[in-house]
Amino acid sequence: MELTPEIGHSDIVAGGFPELSALGKRIELLRIERGLSKQVLARTAGTSRQQLWRVMTGKSELTSSLCQRLADALRVDSRLLRSLESDGGSFTTTFAAANAAVELVSTVSLAEYLADTAHVERTLRTLPTGDEGRRLRLELLTAVEDAADEARVTLPSAFFALRAQVAQGTL
Repeated sequence: MELTPEIGHSDIVAGGFPELSALGKRIELLRIERGLSKQVLARTAGTSRQQLWRVMTGKSELTSSLCQRLADALRVDSRLLRSLESDGGSFTTTFAAANAAVELVSTVSLAEYLADTAHVERTLRTLPTGDEGRRLRLELLTAVEDAADEARVTLPSAFFALRAQVAQGTL
């Protein structure tokens, strides 16, 4: 593996991959979800790839200014990034739980997925918080309803209870 200027030998862990902080893992996940390259994310946030890398590996502190610019570039609430910076362990647990949920639901059919609304609720809880997150949740629920209608799958009443929770901002 060739080392780039932002990756040093001390950053490499087992398996040949760099060790990211909880904040770095979340930034990386959001970056990938948004379809942004590291270069585009750094440029949009007004920083260099090297500085972004230092923040993601915990080698450099996330300033308030950079936090806000990254949050804007990633279209998330800056508090999400701040909470991960100060409480590194919680993301690892959340990330592991999300991965387990993905493994669990990826092996079921649409009808099985919708029959147990706990699957849907776990999916909804992986989305960002705030008004943007609520909008995404509602859009996702609408898409799920459309897919269920197209597949002629009857939605349980608990599904509509979840929609009500999202609309009220309690989920």
